[in-house]
Amino acid sequence: MDRTEFAAILNSIQIPEGCDVETLQRTVKPISHALVEMMPDKLFRYRNCSEMSVEAFENDKVYALTADMFNDPYDMLLRFDIEAVKNMFNSLLSNELFYRLKDVLGKGKTLPDIVKQNFDQENISQIKNIFLSITNDSEIDSFVSNRRNEVMDMVDLYFPLLATFVNKRTATISCFSETIKSVTMWSHYADYHKGFVLEYDLRPTLSNGIPNVGIYPVIYDDKRYDGTQYILWEFLRMIGVKLPNPDTLSYIKCALHKSSQWEYEKEWRLIDSNLRDNIISENKTWVSLKPTAIYYGTNISSDNKNRLHSIAQGKNLKEYNMYIDYAFDKYEMQYHECV
Repeated sequence: MDRTEFAAILNSIQIPEGCDVETLQRTVKPISHALVEMMPDKLFRYRNCSEMSVEAFENDKVYALTADMFNDPYDMLLRFDIEAVKNMFNSLLSNELFYRLKDVLGKGKTLPDIVKQNFDQENISQIKNIFLSITNDSEIDSFVSNRRNEVMDMVDLYFPLLATFVNKRTATISCFSETIKSVTMWSHYADYHKGFVLEYDLRPTLSNGIPNVGIYPVIYDDKRYDGTQYILWEFLRMIGVKLPNPDTLSYIKCALHKSSQWEYEKEWRLIDSNLRDNIISENKTWVSLKPTAIYYGTNISSDNKNRLHSIAQGKNLKEYNMYIDYAFDKYEMQYHECV
């Protein structure tokens, strides 16, 4: 199974908030099967020799960062169709709807279940008082028009802010790659070949999961993920409408969609959702994962290599040196086991 096929499976599935366990397990089964089929034996994490990276290696920690800390400004930045949202509210905030609700409230009829489920009694009482206090057509026209303008202003103001919120505060991400041989990856993420790479076997995490943590392949596409439905839900929740999230996978889908310009990274992402609804100052979390091997960059200093070698020996890890093969006809790094 390739990433395009995985994308088709993931994007076709929605898991509404509050669904029962049996339904949840049945719904996610195609995703789980795809991950088992796709995950390679080895995934690689490129690191520089900063104190934090070395300390994380020593303590079997993998740090995960919020997407605003990454080098791609589009990373986990939701696209939304603001005109479609405004058209929806224009249809809802109409004189016709006002008259219908006023008739229901005035005659003491039972409110629709969707209203009773998603507004508390205090809000319902306030709405009833407002609707019954307005009697003539001109007052109704003015009230509906003012409310519509208020909502449009709120949409303009809050939708970009909510997109930023998702980008910064929904989840933290750790990045892995399927390849150890990328010259570009060694340059960008391992300090111009002066760093190191840790090898991991993450297949056991698919069956023995870490709470609120998932590992998925990145989906590369030239079209951004449409998060209109998700931001609309966040917006309604913000203004007090307690609708359930129509798709609890939305933030994962958002985190996995990247421009095809990044396709050379062959990236997998560990997504930690323990951050949700919490504001932390350091923009990071961590999970405990043990590496299976270490690879030293061609330009790593002897001091850094000796320090890392000492840690690797204590963990009984395999160690490899990267090198350039002058006879090789491809632009790929090579490696051999340290002796």
